[in-house]
Amino acid sequence: MKCPECQYDNRERAKFCNECGYKFFQACPECGATNRVESKFCDECGYDLRKSNEAPPVNYDLPQSYTPKFLADKILTNRSYIEGEGKLVTVLFADVANYTEMSEKLDPEEVHQIMNGCFNILVNEIHRYEGTINQFTGDGIMALFGAPVAHEDHAQRACYAALSVQKSILEYGDKIGKDLGIDFKMRIGINSGPVVVGAIGDDLRMDYTAMGDTTNLASRLENSATPGSIMVSKNTYKLAREFFEFKLLDRLRLKGKEKPQQAYELVKTSVITTRIEASAAKGFTKFVGRKNSMAALNEALNKVTLGSGQVVGVVGEAGVGKSRLIFELRRSVQKVKCYFLEGKCLHYGSTFAYLPVLDILKSYFDIKEGDPETLIKQKMNDKILQLDGNLQNSLFPFQQLLSLKVEDESFNQLEPQKKKERIFEAFRDLFVRESQKQPLILVVEDLHWIDRTSEQLIDYFIGWLANSAILLILLYRPEYTPQWGSKSYYNKIGLGHLTHKSGTELIKEWTHKRKNSHYISMIR
Repeated sequence: MKCPECQYDNRERAKFCNECGYKFFQACPECGATNRVESKFCDECGYDLRKSNEAPPVNYDLPQSYTPKFLADKILTNRSYIEGEGKLVTVLFADVANYTEMSEKLDPEEVHQIMNGCFNILVNEIHRYEGTINQFTGDGIMALFGAPVAHEDHAQRACYAALSVQKSILEYGDKIGKDLGIDFKMRIGINSGPVVVGAIGDDLRMDYTAMGDTTNLASRLENSATPGSIMVSKNTYKLAREFFEFKLLDRLRLKGKEKPQQAYELVKTSVITTRIEASAAKGFTKFVGRKNSMAALNEALNKVTLGSGQVVGVVGEAGVGKSRLIFELRRSVQKVKCYFLEGKCLHYGSTFAYLPVLDILKSYFDIKEGDPETLIKQKMNDKILQLDGNLQNSLFPFQQLLSLKVEDESFNQLEPQKKKERIFEAFRDLFVRESQKQPLILVVEDLHWIDRTSEQLIDYFIGWLANSAILLILLYRPEYTPQWGSKSYYNKIGLGHLTHKSGTELIKEWTHKRKNSHYISMIR
């Protein structure tokens, strides 16, 4: 990625220039979506990003000064429900390692400038995952996940945010090292536990009361972490262990604790990204009570094989088995010549434009985490040429979507709305053409968390499915209202709780499995 400021050639998808510190991306103050710095309008909500350049300096003593509007609105809307309530949250402490030494070596103005850049990274990454910054500590921050905005996956969000912070700080620290000869790194400590949320003011100031040592343990872990590392408690590890890779550390003797504390180092994300994948890794219980639902999916698939595109909505409350149903469908069609691609909407994904669409495209083009830009472009080019050479112009919209350098000046000069139209058309053309070779199943999970742009793309895509060999399956909760319910090729599968007979069968099977597991462990 070439820096527009100094022309230095950075690694692909870098957030800051290693040579001059130029920032390549900015968060939209209206919806929180990530955009390139040179963007005039947000490609998620259309907000005029030029206004951001005129904004007053951030005052870290005033929460409303640094909290993005989309997050502030959530806090103020829900505060009456959470004030005085006990919440299970995850607390994150981060501070600059060797801050005193840095302050002694540099002028106060240089330290101030470095910390402003550091705080900017922390604020952006914490808010990206809908955490809230409770306080700035001079050389770091304390952040909460799960309050005042409630999230059941608060531990995962804190871990994702911590990894993103360390990745960005690594790049930022490289620049500081080159410019000032300072080894700039951060330490992060994370713990999960109960707190009681007190009053939340109109200025977003929040009082809370920690129960037990929820915050103290997070702070102690941060102090014990080595520079550049992330240390988590046993509580956080238990909540997030399926979704990340951890390194077991020696037990720590911490101030205020009688017994040594078990701690882990958070290393990286795992290949598992959803609860259904975590369940599959542990081993499923018997699949019961969904014969009619599976039959409806298979009937829709039969219509698709005959060239009649279908849209199926799988609707049900959290935990009733929507994802399990799709897992069983995927397993059942493995022997059939059929393309199966899946995208996921996440709790914190409403501020990420095209999140489920990117999942589908990365899977289709076999793009792996860490692939260099040259390899990604080669994979895309080869796949599209192999499919249909007439689709080569689709490469430019996909390059834009994947934050790659677009090698077409005429596309680069298009207005944002025109670029969005080209992306929609490229997605349609690619998969309609692919479905002419073999039936295609596209799945989008947790549609109730979808970002607005992806929702618009799906709505557009559905309009072209009638005469294709595509089965589009959309999973969502009852509170979500689809815009395409009137389509003749749309069918809804409602999932309720299991019947008494099916529930009894499942409990018997689960009990039998537990007994066998216990017996095997006793033998070992």
